[in-house]
Amino acid sequence: MIYMVNENHDVSNEIVENKQTISKKPIIILCALGLFLTPISITSDSWLSANVDTDDFWGTTMRQNVYISLDSFMIEYCADDDCEIEEDEKLGDLYQKCYDEVTEIDEDEDEWDDEDDDNISNEEIEEMCGPYNDLAKAGETTKTLLLMSAFTVFIGILITFSPISKTYSIMPYGLISAGGVMMLFSIFNWSAMLPEFTENLDWDNGPNRAILSGIIIIIAGLIGIIQSRKSIQDLVVTSAEE
Repeated sequence: MIYMVNENHDVSNEIVENKQTISKKPIIILCALGLFLTPISITSDSWLSANVDTDDFWGTTMRQNVYISLDSFMIEYCADDDCEIEEDEKLGDLYQKCYDEVTEIDEDEDEWDDEDDDNISNEEIEEMCGPYNDLAKAGETTKTLLLMSAFTVFIGILITFSPISKTYSIMPYGLISAGGVMMLFSIFNWSAMLPEFTENLDWDNGPNRAILSGIIIIIAGLIGIIQSRKSIQDLVVTSAEE
């Protein structure tokens, strides 16, 4: 009986040793790279961009570019390679400014015309100002989803270094992969929430970095899952042979 207890103890130690053969270094490096890109993506000044005007004056090329981030709208004016941001406003402030201007015009018209049929309806106000609000909502939702994704990945990394990972070896890497998938979903959701006029704008650094971050983190999680499963399969084969 004592021999059997010792034998079981040896097998238990072998299980732990086999599970600890997982190489965590490349996984952590990839996750760190992905988590490094995520805040850079969130704070990027350019998620959407477009050149709205280019003219040539006496050999000087004048350009007007538009950049939209998750929370701001910027207009850049360039003379050849000398560029300067002339306008930089928050999307929420732009919506409120547009709303105030439209309602103020409506009130001024009411002073001269008492017919209710000429009043600007809420639908018309939303048609004129709504795109700013849609952009603001899309940006806020995307920022929240990206932060939640990064938190999920961070929890997965912590679990890989905790005793829990010895019992549930695949779980932390599943969490890491889920965080990467959530990042890609946040970009898909952001694209779906954009107003129609943005179809003419180009995706810029912001979403591209977020997509790259999600892909890198998914690869990190898959590496961990594959190694964990291989370790378990090797353990089953070894136990069967014994």
